Amino acid sequence: MQYTLLITGSPYQSKACHSALRFLNAAMKAYPDSIKGVFFYQDAVLIGNTLAQPPRDEINLTQAWQAAAEQHKVPLYLCIAAAVRRGIVNKTESQRYELDQHSLADGFQLEGLGTLVDLMNSTHKIIQFR
Repeated sequence: MQYTLLITGSPYQSKACHSALRFLNAAMKAYPDSIKGVFFYQDAVLIGNTLAQPPRDEINLTQAWQAAAEQHKVPLYLCIAAAVRRGIVNKTESQRYELDQHSLADGFQLEGLGTLVDLMNSTHKIIQFR
């Protein structure tokens, strides 16, 4: 059985990103290839901001997600509309908006809601973390 993870809760205001990361690691340990993709939507896209720096005594969730995605070969998608609205842009969007820099963390991709629909249509279940 394959799953899609949909995360909508802010990494700073909820435990959604923490819980989803723990779920991903446990699921992939027990059943490799059980997670097809992770889609971050609404305030959850803040996880992909490379410029955010948590206090040194807290977990760096962005780095934790990057490590998990690399280890398990799971793509991490940020909703492009939600991300751009919150100042998270890749190099292409940075040029499009005539900005001097980009802020998308490595390992994350900007994608539209069509990607979420594709994930939903190609997996057995979707699990949402809010």
